Amino acid sequence: MQKGLYNTGIATVMTVLTASPVLAQSISRDSIIRIDYVCERGVVVPVTYIHAGEEPAFAVLDAEGKMVALQWHDALKKYVAMDEQDSYRWAEKDGKAILSHLEADDSAKEATILSSCRADDSEQ
Repeated sequence: MQKGLYNTGIATVMTVLTASPVLAQSISRDSIIRIDYVCERGVVVPVTYIHAGEEPAFAVLDAEGKMVALQWHDALKKYVAMDEQDSYRWAEKDGKAILSHLEADDSAKEATILSSCRADDSEQ
């Protein structure tokens, strides 16, 4: 099940890359990085980052049993889900991250799901 969800997230990102050949050309094998984050209650959030050159572009993560494809939003300085109806947000800086969610409602406020996530560097 998880593998199917992961493939769906990657497929969504690949569709965007196919639609933007210039962006796709700037992504190399070195531009794809997988990091596991350990959050409160021992929750592990696996994230695959896809960079375009030096700039962040996309991330795919597992949130609440769903594989979520996100795109970097420069103005917000975080990744935002590509599905506006299920809008997860991932803010990462220096190995620390916060997972939040914004309901598909004009008056909705962003709700924090996991706030104490740290990159698990025990794998490296």
